[in-house]
Amino acid sequence: MEPDGLFVYGSLREGGSRHGWLQRTNPQGLTRAFAPGRLFHLPEAGFPALVAGAIPAALPPGPGWVLGEFIGYEDPGELAWALENLDPLEGVAEELFARRLVPVLLDSGHTYAAWAYVFPEERLLRLEREAVELPDGDWTPYL
Repeated sequence: MEPDGLFVYGSLREGGSRHGWLQRTNPQGLTRAFAPGRLFHLPEAGFPALVAGAIPAALPPGPGWVLGEFIGYEDPGELAWALENLDPLEGVAEELFARRLVPVLLDSGHTYAAWAYVFPEERLLRLEREAVELPDGDWTPYL
């Protein structure tokens, strides 16, 4: 699965506190999209955590889907440059988030592969105890 872009679901989304960072990476556009998984809000940290999951049987929106935006780039070099700059922002070296390829479904019905910053599955039990799960998969109220 080759990456086609970036999937953002938190503060990098349009209207989020870090959305301006994306604008500086020269994206070709953004569109509403869904990725399979579970979404949690971390109240003390003030950001969300996506735990990637299997593709649900039912189409989004709904349980098992996380709402976000698919960010496209004109060429792989621009996407690679954006990720190099975003990895430190997302705490990849500190293992706060891991960058993984996830399938994303656009409103148009097209499916793409996108990089997303996810929480490792081994932290799921801790998230279930300490964070607020958002069953509708939408972090918009916290933007």
